Amino acid sequence: MIQKLSSMFKHSIASVSLSGTLKEKMFAVAKAGYEGFELFENDLTSSDISPKELNKMACDLGIEIVALQPFRDYEAMPEPFKSRSLERAKHKFELMHYLGTKKLFICSNTSPHTINNLNKAAEDLFDMAELAKIHGFEIGYEALSWGQHVKYYQQSIEIVRRANHPNLGNILDNFHISALNSKFDEIYNIPSQKITIIQVADALKFDMGAMYLGRHHRSFPGQGSFPVVEFLESVRATGYEGYLSHEVFSDEFRSSQIDPVSLDGKRSLIWLEGITNPIHKESKIDISSIEFIEFCSNASNQKGLINMLENLGFVEMYQHKNKEVSIFQLGEVNIVINRQQKTPAENRPNTVCAIGFVTDNKQKIKKWATDLKYKWHDGKQNPNELDIPSVEGIGGILYYFIDEKQLKNSFYEVEFNLTQKEKIGNGIIGIDHIGHSSFKDFYLSNTLFFRALLGFEIEESLEILDPRGIVYSRVAKNKKGNIRVPLSSSKSQATSIDQFISQSGGSGIQQIALETVDIFQTAVYIKNTDLILQIPANYYDDLRAKTTLSEEIIAKMQNFNILYDKQDEGEFFHFYCKELNGLFMEVVQRKGNYNRFGEVNAQVRLAAQERNRNQ
Repeated sequence: MIQKLSSMFKHSIASVSLSGTLKEKMFAVAKAGYEGFELFENDLTSSDISPKELNKMACDLGIEIVALQPFRDYEAMPEPFKSRSLERAKHKFELMHYLGTKKLFICSNTSPHTINNLNKAAEDLFDMAELAKIHGFEIGYEALSWGQHVKYYQQSIEIVRRANHPNLGNILDNFHISALNSKFDEIYNIPSQKITIIQVADALKFDMGAMYLGRHHRSFPGQGSFPVVEFLESVRATGYEGYLSHEVFSDEFRSSQIDPVSLDGKRSLIWLEGITNPIHKESKIDISSIEFIEFCSNASNQKGLINMLENLGFVEMYQHKNKEVSIFQLGEVNIVINRQQKTPAENRPNTVCAIGFVTDNKQKIKKWATDLKYKWHDGKQNPNELDIPSVEGIGGILYYFIDEKQLKNSFYEVEFNLTQKEKIGNGIIGIDHIGHSSFKDFYLSNTLFFRALLGFEIEESLEILDPRGIVYSRVAKNKKGNIRVPLSSSKSQATSIDQFISQSGGSGIQQIALETVDIFQTAVYIKNTDLILQIPANYYDDLRAKTTLSEEIIAKMQNFNILYDKQDEGEFFHFYCKELNGLFMEVVQRKGNYNRFGEVNAQVRLAAQERNRNQ
């Protein structure tokens, strides 16, 4: 252990600052010589260590749990939001007793519902401090530099001053202060007893604006989020007919192989020129649905995959007339198990080797694939084979293209025999989304493939916390929005994605999410519950605090390891199967107009998957 040096300050660190599990973080904090740590609530929620056990562990290590944080979106809220938050706070105070900490940190409100009124904010914080006083606790309040109305530390210290409560103090974080170029003058006037904690960090002196972005993180058109199409349309209106050229500064490109990057650059120009052509509009591709997902397997390795499928309710409905190929069906989902297919994935059994898309644009896609220099494979070789051409995507996955009119004419009976088995009904009706993970060098290439060739729209990138690093993810969607493909990658080389792609040759389908109309009906159907990913009790304890779900529903969800998310427009319920060679299946139910993927639960899922892998 590092020797502690004499200092006028005690030293602490927020758990969110470190990678790894909560237990690993605590041991690292103690080993480094810190006296305490701030417990980031997501670390607790995704951990299977109980609050009491965590308290004992901290005491045994000789470190203090300085505070629980962050408590979000509280102050200056109208009813019923305020009352709900106070109820949420009561639960957090009970949790703090078990943790053995006496401070709760509140960050300024980012909700669109918050009221722009310092007096209202002060009144609400006074009420919270009064509640904390009953427990002998203290509230710390800080201004987030991206807060809805309270962004500057001068505002937050004025709110604390107006509240005038002995159990309420200021959190001063130099990052938020300097990010807004604020002066430090007002700090001199804060009484020392009104400072709850000082948080310090450093950063490069730019706002991730044009200079840093332009020197390090540019990409080819179609790989990012800039309005490049609108730009070139305006250029076309001038009548310009000169060069269309790249000027790309990218750390990633500079560390990648030259030939693939150069080819992607050429592809992006072809796509950009075609999509802005006012006469042809050549890239108006329409992919309407997913017809099948195909796995490469073999007789010795298929047992785990078939066990998973059958527990989910899939039934083997078709067997190929001449080949070792079967089709398992459930609802409108078709899973093909190919035990002999020669693909780039043939040496990696139980991986997805192909996806079948339904489209009326096969010829247009072929032209684009040829122009963009993607590998195109024509369809049937003889009259007894299905006419489904394909293109090879990132990671060697084959994307097949099927005409809708083909599906109306006994499509599968051309090559397959019916087994005479009967489908079952357990609520699952279709594919909700599929997750495509790739090595970091393929992330932008994969984005371009879905946008330029398949005509998908690409959403902004998100950052998701994995116990071993950060996962970057952005969603590709077809025009109707019924095909959703989260594209994910990581730069840490230690996350669950990195482990998966090391087995899958750098890129592959890691997730298949099935849509159900009744998630509890589906969960009851699954007989072998050992196949389901276990979610820690802390997660459901947190649901009781932050949602209005009934105790009966939460208990039922906990029994089936079902997770939850909510938007103003709807709700999302989902559970996960355990990984199979890194790939995992998910069952989801959307209620109302919920349009996300439960990303708020990603950290819980990733931590649970790591625990399962280590068992």
